[in-house]
Parts: sequence; structure tokens; C-alpha cells
Amino acid sequence: MGLLLISWGLAAILGFAAHRASVCTVRAVAEILSTTRAYCLLSFGKSVLWVLTIIFPLLWFDPALGESINGFALSSTSILGGFMFGMGAALNGGCSFSTLARLADGQLRMLVTLCGFAFGVLIEIEVARAGNVSQPLPALPLIRSLVPIAGSLALLLWAWAIWELRRLWLTRPQQVRLGELALARQYRLSTAAALMGLANGVLYLFHGPWTYTGALRQGVEGLVLASQTPMPIRLSLFAAVFAGMALSTWQRGSFRFDRRVRPNWAVNLVGGVLMGAGVILVPGGNDALILYSLPTFSIHAVPAYVAMLAGIAVVILIMRLATGAQMRIDCHSDICSTGISG
Repeated sequence: MGLLLISWGLAAILGFAAHRASVCTVRAVAEILSTTRAYCLLSFGKSVLWVLTIIFPLLWFDPALGESINGFALSSTSILGGFMFGMGAALNGGCSFSTLARLADGQLRMLVTLCGFAFGVLIEIEVARAGNVSQPLPALPLIRSLVPIAGSLALLLWAWAIWELRRLWLTRPQQVRLGELALARQYRLSTAAALMGLANGVLYLFHGPWTYTGALRQGVEGLVLASQTPMPIRLSLFAAVFAGMALSTWQRGSFRFDRRVRPNWAVNLVGGVLMGAGVILVPGGNDALILYSLPTFSIHAVPAYVAMLAGIAVVILIMRLATGAQMRIDCHSDICSTGISG
């Protein structure tokens, strides 16, 4: 029971940090398109490094753990899935993390996205059953080849982690205490990257690749496939992530319940369907790629993530041409602000 309580706490911290920093791959692409800067995207790279600060020391002390790390082969299916997920996230106005964050803020339309996600998973299950799409094939992740030098890599990562933590502390607002930083209305991107990466690294040690889009996918599959049994622990971690986001909303008083049904909610439904279908094909959403597949150097991860970014960019550019509106993400001092121009 103690391990479960720790796991729920870590998942809640991950959700709290993601909410406070407004972590979102759609925002990362919008920042590049609107300012040609990539602070959001860089923060995702830092999250990968923080996960590795947990994984490599484990491999150093117990090389046999490398045999439990699995990945997927590169294929046109995984690239297509990444592109589809990206298109869906852009239509929805948010990816995996921001969908939950906006739901925690009271935007009921995000429930439509999650329903669409479940429907997209069901569609791809039926398409796969009909033999019209190839299933993701397993492949050894490249991290296994790094096990012999895991100790050296762990030391390098620890040195970077100490430097990064020192930098974050020295560049904090002066006269601000640690407790005040923990409850700041908006987290720095680097702070969120550290909290999310470390929390997920430990959760991976306890539960393997547990990410919330994977938990939702598994739950939907369990309803229609007798061979797939949902893992309650992973569903409970998903609930804990959302609880962390809800706590963040409540603590800073940003909850605004919006239940007014509008015709454009149909766009969220379509976006959710594409995201759900993409999760099956990749496999995994942006959360799975950032917090598991990229840190383990799965062969499919980088091409699928690049395809995801491309899918987001295509939809943003089309919407800009169609409406003239542009989402502007401006990041300064490791904090991002959002605006709409045009």
C-alpha cells in the first residue's frame, strides 16, 4: 500500500507541474511558428534527460534491468500515427497533457475530446482486425546497447542535473521561499521538466511504461478485446495525474466551469478521434513518446515525434490561412504566455 501511495503522489506531482507550466506540444509548435524560438520544445528535451537521470543509474547498478525495456520498430504506420495524432491535437487545441489540464480548468468540451479519443481507439481496433493496417512491431530499443557505459552516462547526467538545479535556484526571483515557488501561479518550463521527468522516472521504475494515453487505450481495448485486461494500477495513476491538475486549478483559483455546448465542439470530437487512432498506430501519444520512448531510444520514437510536430504545424498553418488568426506563444525567462493575433 505504501508503494501505491507514493506512486499516486508522484503522478499527482507530474499532473500539478504539467498544469502549472501549461505543458503542450501544440504550444511548442505554435511558439516555433510565431517567434522562431523553441523554448517549449527544449523543455521536453530536458524532461527526457531527467527521466534518464533515473534510468541510467538503475542500469548501472543492475544491468539485467535493460532486458525489461522494450521498444518498437520504425515503420510507415508509426509515422502516419504520429502525423494523425499531431493533426488531432492541433484541431483540439491541445495534446495529451493540455487536454486534461483544460478539463481540470472546467472546459467541459475536453470530455468530448476524450470521448473522441476512445472512439478513435475503437476504430483502429476494428481496422486492425480487418487486416487493413499493420500492427506496431516490437524492436530492441537502443538504450540496451548503452548498458555497458551506463555508469559513465549516469555520472554525466548527475553532473548536468546538479548544474541545472543550481541554475534554477540561483535564477529564481529574489527573496522567494521554496514553499512560495512550489505554489507559484505559473511554473518555469525547466522546473516543470525536472518535476515531470523525475516523477515519471521513478514511476517507470515501479510500473513500467504507464503513461495516461496508454492507460486510456488499454481501458478501451479491455472493453472489446477479451485478450486485453485493463491494469487498474495504471488507470489509478491516470486518475492521480488528473487529481494533481485539479488541485493546481483549485489552489490558484483558476477553475471556470464552461458547459455551454457550441457547434465547434465537433472539432474537438474529430481531434480526439485522430488522437485515439494515432495512439494505436504509433503506439503512444506525445506523453508516451516524451516520457518513455525517447528516453529509452526506441527506434520509432524520433521519426514518430517529428511526424507529430509536422501534423500539428500543417493544421495550424491551414487554420491560419482559413481564419487569419494566429496563436502566439512568447517565452521569456523560461515562462510562456499565450495570445491570439490576426
